[in-house]
Amino acid sequence: MPMLGDYCLTGLRTADGRTDIPRLMEVLKEMGVTDYMHLVWREKSYPKAWEDFKAMAPLFQQAGIRLWLYLTPPSEKPPEPFGNDYVRWAKECALIAKKHPVVRGIAMDDFNGNVKTFTPEYCQKMMTEARAIAPDMLLYVICYYGYADPFIKPHVQARAIDGVICPYYAPHRNHSNTQDLYPQAVKFRGWLDEQTAGTARMPIIWMVYGTKVAKAPDACTPGYVRDCLAQALKATREGYADGAMTYCLPKDKKDFVDAARTSFSEFRKA
Repeated sequence: MPMLGDYCLTGLRTADGRTDIPRLMEVLKEMGVTDYMHLVWREKSYPKAWEDFKAMAPLFQQAGIRLWLYLTPPSEKPPEPFGNDYVRWAKECALIAKKHPVVRGIAMDDFNGNVKTFTPEYCQKMMTEARAIAPDMLLYVICYYGYADPFIKPHVQARAIDGVICPYYAPHRNHSNTQDLYPQAVKFRGWLDEQTAGTARMPIIWMVYGTKVAKAPDACTPGYVRDCLAQALKATREGYADGAMTYCLPKDKKDFVDAARTSFSEFRKA
């Protein structure tokens, strides 16, 4: 099954700012997701997020929903508690994955803007040490459309990463344009296949914004989410993508949850 995913706990915090895990599980099941990516960042913004991730793993194992550790790069405030030691992060995540195989690996935010840190060699070191603990660990990275060449080209060619997550935003930079997603998916798939010719297919997941990005002139709407997911899932059905996921979907708002639930349900039925 291709990825039908979601990222971040938007709208589902406890009174002290932590993850409302029971409510999150309830909403993810309602949406029908296969995967959830949990952001671990600085304590001030997401208190005890790493502790929450560890607590979530056995519950996601029981529910059969794949769980990913989503980390911020050096260009942002470092994730806590291990800071910018991403080899340590990979190993710590692998220790959880060893006990709970539903933990699939790491997703790295804004990867294309941080390749001076995340060289192919550094990524390979991260995952070599992680896979010594949990052999099936994966590394997926955020790369915007139009930034793959030259930023992640050496990583793709060296298979230093295992998949790409492409947020649908650049180059149009607004939340009203939905029609460019499908043609971007076709072109990005072609580029990836050129770089990996003769080796296994590299997955690409399309990320659809559910919350307004800074500097965007307009807000996201349930209709925007639904229409973008339709484009991404069409690309998935036709072999140009490997799934779709929502970014910071307001999971406390029924119309946004329904937009994702309906889109994922229709994809499964097709």
